[in-house]
Amino acid sequence: MSDSGASMSPGRETLLRLLRNRLAMAGLVFAILISLACIAAPLLAPCDPTLPRHWLSAKRPGFTHPDCREVNELVVGSRVECCRLRDGTAQLTIQASESTDDPKTYRMVLRHGVVQITSGADRVERLDLTQAPASVVNVDGSLGAQRSGMIVVSGEAPPPGLFAAGEQVVQLRSAGIASRVTYEATVDGGNVRTLTRDGTTLDKASIHGEDIERISGDGRELTVRHPLGTDVQGRDLLSRILFGGRISLMVGAVATLVSLLIGVLYGAVSGYAGRRTDRVMMATIDVLYAIPFMFLVILLLVYCGRNMLVLFVALGAVQWLTMARIVRGQVLSLTQCEFILAARSSGVGHWRILTRHLIPNCIGPVIVYGTLTIPMVIMEESFLAFIGLGVQQNGVDSWGALIEQGHANLTRDRTWLLIYPASAMALTLLALNVLGDGLRDAVDPRMRDR
Repeated sequence: MSDSGASMSPGRETLLRLLRNRLAMAGLVFAILISLACIAAPLLAPCDPTLPRHWLSAKRPGFTHPDCREVNELVVGSRVECCRLRDGTAQLTIQASESTDDPKTYRMVLRHGVVQITSGADRVERLDLTQAPASVVNVDGSLGAQRSGMIVVSGEAPPPGLFAAGEQVVQLRSAGIASRVTYEATVDGGNVRTLTRDGTTLDKASIHGEDIERISGDGRELTVRHPLGTDVQGRDLLSRILFGGRISLMVGAVATLVSLLIGVLYGAVSGYAGRRTDRVMMATIDVLYAIPFMFLVILLLVYCGRNMLVLFVALGAVQWLTMARIVRGQVLSLTQCEFILAARSSGVGHWRILTRHLIPNCIGPVIVYGTLTIPMVIMEESFLAFIGLGVQQNGVDSWGALIEQGHANLTRDRTWLLIYPASAMALTLLALNVLGDGLRDAVDPRMRDR
């Protein structure tokens, strides 16, 4: 009786070699886990990745605050539009600190190293932010990060932290003196039934997120915790990484599939046809190799618009050349095998020989190259996002765009904006490359003697 090794099929031998490669298996496990985490992002994410909270700005990992929005609307007879309530919640209480004065907007201009302060058409000599902080007014009119603990004097150098890097103009809105108020609402099925403010009955209320100090539902405090912190717009970074991973991994997988479909078919036809057809098709690939494809991808995205379909086709069309060469070499070696000669002599059609005999026998190298292509495509998409040509899906950015945003807003006190997105992408690329190397070693017959 022959031993088990002699009777073992090539496919099983390949699988066993892969299973013995601990590094490749670790890469496979990590790639599966990160893919599952991104797929389950709606369940794992602490909050909506597109929900901005400008008054928070960039907060450190672990930061916790009341579960609220920029503007929280409570209207009798309508659904609660401020926080996530548990099913069956009957009582909602909001404690807020609201200004008793009309807010004032101050414009500060930095010229020749000194700051000039105006409020409307009036010049302001001095603005004290030590007692009453002010919020930055963003371009869209929303309120951003606060400025506090400083005194600004017209005609003098600005205090540290007043202007962001490269800023020449900043607008601040001061809320004035604040007093604490309490809103209480009875809730039925998620709808507001009654609403009071310090005991006074109201029909509706609009509460700004930066004013809210505490929210509770049936006596239970409602908070949001940001395990990886927030970005400069107050959006949860963990949620954005999970949802962004869906875009990056989808781009990598779909673009790789496009490249494999083109490359496998082109290479198989070239190798099977042989002679003049093969020479012409390979000469075409040599010419295409000389073209800077990334430049063409950039032009395509600029002129055709930045959408997912264009990105899939553009990146997939870049990667198929190498796959075509690999498959063509495999097919050339298979065309003289006995089972191919037998198929030809029995009258089997060319297309059937290609699809039923040649291409299936090239599946090993195709899988290996496909696994190694996914991280390359993700890197290319990240490069495009880094130069401002990334794509969004429902307001969510890919890992490359998150890294670009983290780099643009990187300071000594905001390192997490770059570290966490970059780590997620780097570890995923490492896992996929390690898995691809393991597959290559397992498929390579020469590994049997090593």
